[in-house]
Parts: sequence; structure tokens; C-alpha cells
Amino acid sequence: MDRRDFIRCSMLAAASGTVIGPQAMAQGTEKTKTDNQPSGAILNYNPQMQYRPMGRTGVNVSALGFGMLRLPMKNGHVDFEQTTPMVRRAIEGGVNYIDTGRVYMGGESEQAVGKALAGGWRDRVYVTSKSPWWEMQSADDFEKFFDQSRRTIGTDVIDFYHIHMIMHRGWRDKVLPYKLVEKMEKLKVQGKIRFMGFSFHDNLQLFKQVVEYTPAWDFCLIQHNYLDYEYEAGVLGPKYAAANGMGVAVMKPVRTGFLAHLPQTIKKALLSTGIQKPDTEWALDYLWDIPEVSVAVSGMGSMTDVEENLRYAAKARPNMLTPAEREALGAAIYAFRHIPGHIDCTGCYQCIPCPHNVAIGYIFAYVYNNYLAHRNMDKAISDYTISMSPVQRGDPASSCVACGKCLEKCPQHLDIPNLLKQVKETMGK
Repeated sequence: MDRRDFIRCSMLAAASGTVIGPQAMAQGTEKTKTDNQPSGAILNYNPQMQYRPMGRTGVNVSALGFGMLRLPMKNGHVDFEQTTPMVRRAIEGGVNYIDTGRVYMGGESEQAVGKALAGGWRDRVYVTSKSPWWEMQSADDFEKFFDQSRRTIGTDVIDFYHIHMIMHRGWRDKVLPYKLVEKMEKLKVQGKIRFMGFSFHDNLQLFKQVVEYTPAWDFCLIQHNYLDYEYEAGVLGPKYAAANGMGVAVMKPVRTGFLAHLPQTIKKALLSTGIQKPDTEWALDYLWDIPEVSVAVSGMGSMTDVEENLRYAAKARPNMLTPAEREALGAAIYAFRHIPGHIDCTGCYQCIPCPHNVAIGYIFAYVYNNYLAHRNMDKAISDYTISMSPVQRGDPASSCVACGKCLEKCPQHLDIPNLLKQVKETMGK
């Protein structure tokens, strides 16, 4: 069977509802939405929500997904009493895509999903989760982690299952040696998952390599926003995945909160063409404008966040931005890149792997430049220490020994060792 035949057969299998799933899918009713489409054709259909095809899967997902990584907290733990009404309100508003992961919120995110979806809510949504390669000590951990996630969420089947956070280190040292892709294919054949995919944090070159590894991929989850046009998989990532038949989910649409609370320089740039929108709406509209983006997965920490995001999602359309809005976004990018001290790093990751495991691209493009824009040291330290574990992304700037091996790799010709020294002096590490 060649690639084309495989894809055709996969699409037919999905459309025929041959795997166990939510009620709408089991009845084989998932089709592409049209203006006169009956509400029963889309899982949890609400006329105030927009829906998009999820690649070759044959299902339609809400333009807005609920990301279960920025939940309200109480005494150091997820506040389940606040979270459950938030998730259910989003579902009532037409959201049908709930995104969680085994390691999110110290393991409490999957618990929060299970509690929110109890009592019949599970059949109204597609649930995702993720398998973290960096926690695996052996290949057998993959099945163990999967079964633990199913039990925690309270579901027999996980609709969209990811290999979590593929990066050069994980791809080389765990995903390929442990044959995790093949293990996912087995879960799909067994009907334990409906669709298989991966979340990604590395450069476009590796992204293409992963996409091309197997025609069995159904979807991917990437990080993208209007400021990071070239960061990681970048603006070309969704197009490349879609060209290979994959659905595309985008995480961190507001750049871990940065784009929801813009500094005045960027606010002024967005207002330069006379268009006024809330900060978060600008960020989400940018993603919904991209036809290849199936769902924007937004972390929501309050009921206010839910209501606002539902309101924005009601207007979501591919190619929705006007020429003036595109010009405003361009002005915002220019303003961000001209903040005093800004390091002109695109996060292309050509400089890694570093011999001393320094997370160069992430430190420059995502931590230090954010700090320069907002001067919020607490947030910067959180991004630097919590979101940048040595196993997942790499070590801090202090691990640099100025060996210079990164210099010839940098397409921006940055003086990386001296810039890392500058970061170390600013961040204290």
C-alpha cells in the first residue's frame, strides 16, 4: 500500500465511524460544515461557534479549544470547583476540543478534565492527552503512561493522543529508539485512541522530518503567534502539515500571556491604523485567519477568559483579517523587535544541540526578549526555570563555556557567548 492509498483508507475508516467514540462520531455523522448543515453533523454543535476540518480525520473541531494548562489555583493545587464550571460553560458555548497532558499542572490537569466531563459531558467533546518522552525509563512506560491517563481522565478512548514535546533530543534518544510512533499506531489499530499526532518544540527542519516519518500522523500541535513568525515550526509549519493531510492545533496563542497583556509600545503599534481590539482578540484572530489552522488551543484561567474567548471565536473565519489589520500586526512585530536590547533571535534552533546543553534559542527568543518588553522579572524567572527544564529544553545561560561552536551555525550571526553572558548577569543564572 503506497502513501496515497494509506491516506485514502485512513479517511474512509474515520468517516465510517469504525472506531469507538463520542456519540456523534460513532454514528458516522462527522462531515465538513456547510452553511445549511444540520447541527447533528458536528459534535456539540452550537451556531455561535465556528468549526473547522481537522485534517484527514473526517471530524470538525471548534475553532477555540480549551487548553487545560492555565487553570485557577488554590493553595498550590488546581481549584477544581472553579475549573469544572469553566469547562462546562465552554462546552455549552460550542467548544468540543479539550486539550490536556499527563504532566500538566503537576498531573492535576487530567484530573480536572475527568471531574469536568463526569456526568455525561464526555460524549460532547474530543479529549486529547500527551505522552512525555522525558519521563520514560523504558519503552514499556509508553503503554503504562497511556493507561494511567485514561484512568485519570475517566475514559476508555482518548480521541487525540500526542507524543509530547518532540525536540531533537527526545526524537533522537527516546522516540525513535523506543519506537513510540509504532506504539501509537498499535493503539490506534486497537481502538484505544482515535487519532495520533505529536506536539512540537524545535526547528522547521526537524518538523518536516517528523511529519514525513509516517503517513499515519493525523494531526500535530505547534506553538505559533504573530510575534514569532519564524519561531520553531513558524508560519510554514501549518502549511506543511496540512499539505500532508494533517490537522493543525496551535498552542499558546497568546504567548503564555504576553500577547494578552501587551506593553504600550506594541499597543501603540496596533492602534496605528485606527483599529481597536482587545489584546487577546488580536492574537486569536491572527491564528484563525490562517486557513490551515484547525483549532487555537487557549489556556483559560477564569470564567471571564472563557466568556471573552467564546465571543471572539464566534467571529473566527479563515482569511478574516483586512489589509489594515495585517498592517497593524506588521507594525506590532516591528515594535517588538526594536525594543531596546532586543536580541534578534528567531528561535530557529540551528544552534542546538549545544555541547553543554544550553537552551540558546528558547532563552533568547522566548525568555529574555519577553523580559525586555515587560520588565517583569518574576514572569521571566518562571519562564526560565519552570518552562525550561534541562531535560526538555536545556540548561541556563550559566552553563555556557564560550566554546564558540554555536557561532558558525547562527544565521543571524549573533555573538551568542557574549549574549548568554548578558542574560546570566540579568537573570542571575
